[in-house]
Amino acid sequence: AKLSFKDKHALETLLKQIEALTAQIEALRATLADPGLYGRDAGAFARSSAALEQAEAAREAAEERWLELEIQRESLG
Repeated sequence: AKLSFKDKHALETLLKQIEALTAQIEALRATLADPGLYGRDAGAFARSSAALEQAEAAREAAEERWLELEIQRESLG
């Protein structure tokens, strides 16, 4: 048996999603690394912090799903 077309597609899509989320996380971390941001624009700091949390949670979920599918693919040979 092999992975279904849907699962193969999900594996490929998840990798792209993980890459995009990683880039987003890096950009948000760079924004938040600005020591003056909070003083200049507390709202932007709060929005960036919330977006970072969401992106990290989404990446973690995508990585877990990718790993599940990869293990399934390997077990099917």
